[in-house]
Amino acid sequence: MCEGTDIADDGDPPETPERTLMINKALLFRFESQTDEDTMDTFLEDLATEVSWEKTTRAWFGVRYMRGEFGVYSCFDDEAGREAHLAGQAAGTFFAAEKRLMTGAPVTTKIEILGSKMPKQLEGVTKGLVLRFKAKPGKEAEVAQMMRDCQPLVDKEAGTLAWFANQYGTSHFGTFSVFADNGSRFAHLTGQIPRALGMTGLSLLGGAPEVHMVDVMTGTARQGD
Repeated sequence: MCEGTDIADDGDPPETPERTLMINKALLFRFESQTDEDTMDTFLEDLATEVSWEKTTRAWFGVRYMRGEFGVYSCFDDEAGREAHLAGQAAGTFFAAEKRLMTGAPVTTKIEILGSKMPKQLEGVTKGLVLRFKAKPGKEAEVAQMMRDCQPLVDKEAGTLAWFANQYGTSHFGTFSVFADNGSRFAHLTGQIPRALGMTGLSLLGGAPEVHMVDVMTGTARQGD
């Protein structure tokens, strides 16, 4: 899975007036570990400390997909913040650990944020949820708008601590959300957004969404200056 060192960027979707003015960009690093989980946990916790000093990184999460497979999701207000993170000390530390801690080069994906829920304080995060799906050809704009329309629904979910609507290139979409416990994650999974996806799936989506329930190992977040 984790092959190649180039950043995966399918082409940025066009900017639209509906876009949230704040958090607009994200990065996903995904990789397989060749070390024990305690060592990887410590590595991610140390990275979170380094990232906490970055003024333009709004949020950063180290997650475990399954045994031996990990990811790092981070978000920013703009492209300048994302590039500053990629050029910074934390990213340098991360990529320098490839041969020591990873089975191969991490896959890095640039993401556009269509909407987000980001509280003033983000504490007690232990669980995450990753959804990913593809729009049918010609339905990309409608799927993007559907994702924007989901934000008011998420804002009402007290147990959903943070939520990000993602667009990967032109036709792939998804969400990343975090919770304090399994109960809150289950409530989100059985809430209005999955029902909306189910109702529109046949007309807009090119298949059933991928669902990944992940553990959030560590993270850091800050308000915009």
